[in-house]
Amino acid sequence: MNAIVRNKKVTTVFFCFLIVLAVCLKVFTFRAGVLDELWPYDLSRAITMGYVPYKDYPIVSMPLFGYVFAIPLLISRTLFAYRVMTAIFFSAMLVAMYFLIEKRTSAGYALCAALFAARFVELATYNMLIMFEALLIVCCLRLKNRKTGYFLIGILAALAPLTKQSSGSILLLFATGLVFYSAIRNRNKKLFAAYLAGVIIPLLIFLIYLICTSSFYEFWDCCFWGLFSFGGDNAAIRLEGTIPMVVIIIAGIAGDVYFWIKKRDEESLFHLLTGLAVASNAIPIFEYYHIVMAGLFFLIPVTYLIKEFAPKVIHINIAPVIAVMILGIIGFFAFDVIKDPRLSDKWDELKLIPSAGEFDYLEPLVNAKKKLESEGKNVVVFSSSSVVLAVMDGTCDPPYDMFLKGNLGTKDPLDYAKEACSDSNNVIFITTDYKDENLQNPDGILEYVESHCDPLGSYDNWIIYSPKTNG
Repeated sequence: MNAIVRNKKVTTVFFCFLIVLAVCLKVFTFRAGVLDELWPYDLSRAITMGYVPYKDYPIVSMPLFGYVFAIPLLISRTLFAYRVMTAIFFSAMLVAMYFLIEKRTSAGYALCAALFAARFVELATYNMLIMFEALLIVCCLRLKNRKTGYFLIGILAALAPLTKQSSGSILLLFATGLVFYSAIRNRNKKLFAAYLAGVIIPLLIFLIYLICTSSFYEFWDCCFWGLFSFGGDNAAIRLEGTIPMVVIIIAGIAGDVYFWIKKRDEESLFHLLTGLAVASNAIPIFEYYHIVMAGLFFLIPVTYLIKEFAPKVIHINIAPVIAVMILGIIGFFAFDVIKDPRLSDKWDELKLIPSAGEFDYLEPLVNAKKKLESEGKNVVVFSSSSVVLAVMDGTCDPPYDMFLKGNLGTKDPLDYAKEACSDSNNVIFITTDYKDENLQNPDGILEYVESHCDPLGSYDNWIIYSPKTNG
């Protein structure tokens, strides 16, 4: 018996190692340049520089993700350190998924599901954190001490809207309804009381934070009133890469419904509703990075379904073979990056990041920006990729680092252009393809700059302007 237990522990440790290995191959070979990674990185680095979200740094999203991922940047303000935190979170998330699935199926099913999920992890966003919180809520249902479990569910449910106000609030609402239903069903009101106690703690801490940082008004301006502008202006559908995730989500929903109806499995009901909250991340922007986490979340009941209707498809002997195949696919793409990493040693914050060398062509622009600032000029950058210049330069310049529709609170984005063009001490950098480079770029900026400023020069697709002397 001891030998069996020991072998199971060795197998579990080895399988978890494979999961972590797959995550690291994905995260550390991800090529630089994706703005969905650089924007949240910029917020986290701004926090380490002393900027206060909302008060100093307008942002439509909630602050929890930024503060959590600012922790490694206190040690090393680099994108590599940020990715170390990314790898830690994804590894913890997929290992938790492994144990959830292993409990109801087998180690073989769990390993294959977790490695399959690892194939789709790349960059950390608040959507990832929402999914992790939902996953931990399901995990807490299995704690033997139900009162402790529901207390922890309360904390996690309250952290969700502090991660993302839309899907997070939906998750909190669904979790509250589910816990209330469970308490009534089990005739134990103390479970709901424990849950409410857990909910109150994070929300109270956040309220104190807003008061202490004098950002209470700015928070509501950015994250509530500004949210309406964000949803209306940024709604978009980009189907590329989403179809496999949509298929998994539909199958997973069917699985949760099946297990709830057939077995009255409370965990399946929790998973279904919390999963729908995770899927709401894709509103108003339906695209790969907004839907992928929901796909991975619903992979869990899909695995249960396979085990239910084809129990011998995956067993402990064939699982390593499948694992090697998945790792082989991940390793193949990782090796393609490793053999041609295109690193750069010019930019401190981008060292050890694949493809960072592709930014080197912007060096003259960064040097021009530094030279102008050394002469006392104020450089204003209008471009969705202005965050790239900031990271290369080692500076932070809100709100221009993330100058996007709905990300500026209730202030009209055109007012920023008017302010920039009304001060003769300003120098404006703007791209010639500003209107087309990103769907989230505010409208009318390029036209206003062109009509109120004179060109000083150009570089690649960038034009440098100075305000006209007559305003």
